Amino acid sequence: MYMIDRYELTIPGHMRLVDARSALNHLERLVQSTEEPLGRDQLVDSLTPLVEALNDAADDVRAINGHDAFMRQACEWNYIALSPSEREMLHQIRCCNDDGKKDICKMVSETMNRKPMAVPK
Repeated sequence: MYMIDRYELTIPGHMRLVDARSALNHLERLVQSTEEPLGRDQLVDSLTPLVEALNDAADDVRAINGHDAFMRQACEWNYIALSPSEREMLHQIRCCNDDGKKDICKMVSETMNRKPMAVPK
């Protein structure tokens, strides 16, 4: 069994988190601008969009581990996802000659073109 080391959220789930933040900001402005106690109905009306958005976002989150994320990304890029022992064996075979080293460099450059590294600030 793999350890969960991250969580994945889809774009719609992320947008629901943005909606929740907007609802929270609206509620905060309402509380700060009102000098008298807020009525129960008014609070419920203000809290409803926040609670719904947070529940939707929480339902959208998936616990994953790094290995699964790597395998899915490899499949999306049309690479063959190998087991760790297969990867090690293939790496050793490719490193034995110059053609293999060129293949490795080509693979790395293709990967970098598909997903460039973040530029440090």
